[in-house]
Amino acid sequence: MNRVLTRCAQVLLIGILFVIVLYPLYQVLILSLRPSDDIREYIAQVQSRGVRFIPVYLWPRAFSLEQYAAAFDNIFLRAYGVALLYVIVITALHFPIAFVMGFVFAKIKFKGRDVLFFCFIASMVLPFHVTVVPLNQILHWLSLFDTPWAVILPGMFAPLGVFLLRQFINQVPDEILEAAAIDGAGLLRTLVSVVLPAVRSGLSVFFLLTITMQWAAIEPAQAFIRDERWRPVSLWLRAMMVTNPAQIFAPGVLYAVPMIILVVIVAARGTKIEGLP
Repeated sequence: MNRVLTRCAQVLLIGILFVIVLYPLYQVLILSLRPSDDIREYIAQVQSRGVRFIPVYLWPRAFSLEQYAAAFDNIFLRAYGVALLYVIVITALHFPIAFVMGFVFAKIKFKGRDVLFFCFIASMVLPFHVTVVPLNQILHWLSLFDTPWAVILPGMFAPLGVFLLRQFINQVPDEILEAAAIDGAGLLRTLVSVVLPAVRSGLSVFFLLTITMQWAAIEPAQAFIRDERWRPVSLWLRAMMVTNPAQIFAPGVLYAVPMIILVVIVAARGTKIEGLP
């Protein structure tokens, strides 16, 4: 009897958490299917001081695709494409850098390694606003300010990816690496044929976190990009929240689609997230 009650309590708790997590996305979806005039009325209600509770709708009162039709303009599509470009390029360039650096910090012994790793990881806790001035100077010195590389370069050397891969690579037994060296495998062969398969679950976590963080990033583009052509969709959404909040819900749904697809792919592949150290 106690086991049944415990199971029911667990299911109830998971169900409540599931609703809490998915409700905001569902509400945005519902609001995106309402006409713009109806949305303006809804926003006026929310902003009114006389309203104590925000109206909740489980189904759109008036169904319309007007917001989606308005979202597919050249500016939104360009910003969407720029964001995809940043994510793809940063992830493709960041992975080999983080993988090699993680291996060096985990398995290569040299004087000052731990101190250097501590200093490198300490940069994770620094707010972006602390590093914006030196990054600005470096980008100007390299003549990369106001170019796509002003966003790509900081993302390529993000410390979180190095930290994650170092933790996973650190769990690979040294005996396996020694056996590979005895068999005549060079460093590159060892990395590709031995270390890479051994940290497969860690790679899933790495790509999941890297892609989601870069997709939602706002600060680098806001600080280093002045050209509207190279501003990602996250900045476009932020500007729309101020200038035209009635047209924000459909783009918000489209903005969430790549991340939903990514999570579904990871879940379908049976990623062993419990392997995270």
